[in-house]
Amino acid sequence: MDRGYIYVNKKSFVNNLKYLSQVSKKKTCLVVKANAYGHGIEWSVRNAKEIGVEWFAVASIDEGIKVKQAFKDSRVLLLAEPSVSQIDNILKNDLDLTVYSDSFIDALIGTGYKYNVHLKIDTGMHRIGCSPEKFDYFLKKIKDSKLNLAGICTHFPEADTNKEDTQKAIDLFKKTISTIDTDNLLLHVDNSASTFYNLDDSFNMVRVGIAAYGVEISPVESLNKLKPTMEIKTRISNLQHRKKGEAVSYGKAKILDRDSVIATSPIGYGDGYPWNTFPDGKVIVKNQFCKLIGRVTMDQILFDVTGLDVQIDDEVTVLGNSDDGKLNISVSDIANWNKTIEWEILTNMSKRLDRVEIE
Repeated sequence: MDRGYIYVNKKSFVNNLKYLSQVSKKKTCLVVKANAYGHGIEWSVRNAKEIGVEWFAVASIDEGIKVKQAFKDSRVLLLAEPSVSQIDNILKNDLDLTVYSDSFIDALIGTGYKYNVHLKIDTGMHRIGCSPEKFDYFLKKIKDSKLNLAGICTHFPEADTNKEDTQKAIDLFKKTISTIDTDNLLLHVDNSASTFYNLDDSFNMVRVGIAAYGVEISPVESLNKLKPTMEIKTRISNLQHRKKGEAVSYGKAKILDRDSVIATSPIGYGDGYPWNTFPDGKVIVKNQFCKLIGRVTMDQILFDVTGLDVQIDDEVTVLGNSDDGKLNISVSDIANWNKTIEWEILTNMSKRLDRVEIE
């Protein structure tokens, strides 16, 4: 080990996908945008396909192409309209499209080709999607063209915190499509959070992202059935003895209140480990928590190992469990130390750290 590794656990990942499928009883569309939430897009797709997942959702055409080039028989859904200049890439790579605007739909129709499209309704997110009032208009436009309507969808802004408002959005979606024949269409509204409580069988596909990677974010508990799929390990690369009253790292933000042994590890915000992890953050060494003792730098962190029998190259757990299984640092812990969300922590993990599969 030089800088460190991101370990991705196949057994936990497969467990999560199987459990989510049992909960929802619907077709699964695995969201693999942002390098599959930091886990590796090809790794995630390959292991999901082994247990029968056919659909994958991405945020960019480049992500979609990466999936299709490696796994040609996969169905890939682009979650937002791309630039019209990318239409040729969509056609060449057989990507399904989320659509909701006149200009983009007109551009697709103008090519004369038969694209697979999913019409998105804005039920309260107010980011992208057509208004419920314009749904019939867009539906007619699509049906009067060569475009193939493959699905209808929406997205929820508060599924992880507010079941009541989410139910209102569900009711609005159902009302909007209530007068049309939805046989042979994919109806997908649920994300990771709402998958656990919206068990309405009138929908037939769920789009699961962060839950598949083992992070619990639903207001409905999973009974600890979700298993974290990522661990991050590095090593001690330097040890130094510093005196009480000295300071370490940029800004001298921490004055030592005792004589201390300070360890350095070669991981930093250049690897995706957030700058704001200091002063609350910690790592695990020799089955003990060790507090960060100075600001996170681009390539290194420092932490207090006073009193521990350590040496250069000893393993350091940044994310995951101690060797004895008694201590844990979770994605939620790192997010809380940084006053941010779990999604940001996972998706920021750099490709500078190699991904290694474990089971």
